[in-house]
Amino acid sequence: MSKLGRIAKNEIKIALREKLVVSLGVLISALLGIALFAGYLSYKQQERTIIRTQDEKRKEWLGQGDKHPHIAAHYGTFAFKPKTVFSMFDFGLDTFTGTSVYLEAHYQHEFMFRPAQDHSSMIRFGELSGALVLQVLLPLLIIFLAFASFTKERESGTLRLLISQGISFRALAYGKILAYLLMLLVLLTPFLLGVALLSQSGVDSDALLDIGTRLLFLLLLYGSYLFLFISFSVWVSLKSATGRNALLTLLTFWIFFTMLMPKALANMGESFYKLPSMRLFKTQIQHDIDNGLDGNTSRSVRMAQLEKEFLEEYHVDSIQQLPFNFDGVSMQAGEEYGNKIYDHHLQNLRDIFHKQNRLGSIGSLINPYLAIQHLSMGLSATDIHTSMHFEDEVEEYRRNLVKRMNDDMAQNSKYGEFYEYKAGKSLWEGIADFSYRSPTAIKAISNYKLELASLMIWITTILVLLNQVDQKKKTPL
Repeated sequence: MSKLGRIAKNEIKIALREKLVVSLGVLISALLGIALFAGYLSYKQQERTIIRTQDEKRKEWLGQGDKHPHIAAHYGTFAFKPKTVFSMFDFGLDTFTGTSVYLEAHYQHEFMFRPAQDHSSMIRFGELSGALVLQVLLPLLIIFLAFASFTKERESGTLRLLISQGISFRALAYGKILAYLLMLLVLLTPFLLGVALLSQSGVDSDALLDIGTRLLFLLLLYGSYLFLFISFSVWVSLKSATGRNALLTLLTFWIFFTMLMPKALANMGESFYKLPSMRLFKTQIQHDIDNGLDGNTSRSVRMAQLEKEFLEEYHVDSIQQLPFNFDGVSMQAGEEYGNKIYDHHLQNLRDIFHKQNRLGSIGSLINPYLAIQHLSMGLSATDIHTSMHFEDEVEEYRRNLVKRMNDDMAQNSKYGEFYEYKAGKSLWEGIADFSYRSPTAIKAISNYKLELASLMIWITTILVLLNQVDQKKKTPL
């Protein structure tokens, strides 16, 4: 057996004698199992509910009977956000973003049925999930496992004996790190196998490659995160004179990284970049639709200009002489202008969101917890970027649906005969049911360059610190 192997074996024996460490390990293993089981049940339940409700709404759309296309556009339908398979592991923002939205002409409605609405304010502290256990609780186990890795041997006098036998501090440090990694691997193996198996169940073959890629990235990133905590804990123990000092130092870092700094950054983001209320947001949109973006171009002025352009283009004297129903054209023009207004205000709103999130990303450069939290949500498709992507896909679907209704009205009815013309099932069937696929794993992770840089910087730094240990001058015996 190699020198590192003997050191690791001895460290494992010592750790297993500590009742507190073993108890914490059992507790965290149980929490991981409970979190995964509960997350999977919630995922399957919501998936079944969404599929069933989506089928019902599709049947309602197809079975709405004969009616005018514009009335059908107001009758509308629903779009549902499908649950992603890794949402059973990391709930992310799914609790707050809503699962469905009503689609109709002229209006962009809010997303409805946010699970957080059914919880108390305590939901802000997070729900029990596998990601939460790995990000917050497992590092706490690592701290209690490794804080005395050097200080205990120093206090008992065995450290001086080991060094006198020619074993370097570097070899001791890496041997202990190896021991803790092996113990965590054993502890996490059932959970990892569970995630791997459940993430593959009931998934179509087209999505398997992306799911496998996400799973691989998650393993690498969480492995790096836990390796960082282990290495840092060992290094602090190496540099501390007593176990008490090491424990206090590590617990201070843990509290600051996982509790104080994330909340402080969130509060700073809300203070520096204030979001308008939903009421003000909608009021501004309606004001600009009524008066134009410049404040001087009302809807009547825009419609008069549109009418003039078509009369000149077709060389006719009245809109009744146009070879199509001008009502359909004017309604679509109004829809497109409303979309333009909405996009303008939505971009302003998203700019504020991006500034708030940018603050968290910058903070992740000094906080690996923020880095892994953002990366985990991104790869689990439960982050803000996926939510915005879904909103964009839904809005594109709504606009295409309304355009099909207005175009059919313009092409197949006569001006002034609004209630006389009725479309039927063939038109409703021409609108495909809404379906959604999340951005790929590569696209998801590309949104978090600063977070990736954070983990690499931290790991590089701690490796440099471990490799530059000077046992004679810098490390107490």
